Amino acid sequence: MVKHIDLKDLADVDYIHQLLDRLNHGNDQYILKENGTPRAALLSLDDFKRLEQAKVDKQKVWQDLFATLDEVHALNPNVSEKEVHADVATAIRAIRREQR
Repeated sequence: MVKHIDLKDLADVDYIHQLLDRLNHGNDQYILKENGTPRAALLSLDDFKRLEQAKVDKQKVWQDLFATLDEVHALNPNVSEKEVHADVATAIRAIRREQR
């Protein structure tokens, strides 16, 4: 659950310790606000690691996609972009007809 905290509350060291305990033992995440404006987010280390891993995974998916596209292009060096678009459009129409 996302909760909101005013930055002024972080002046209290005991509050910070309680906050860290809640971050590490619960599912809470926090938006830090200054004068009502969101300034930063706090999340557990596990959540941060998952976020970082998701970024790595996403990058890998894109790398794999572009590698595949490069392979397909290498297998069809004499096919124009216009022909590829026409073939893709034809295939999409055929799939949509089958789904009806």
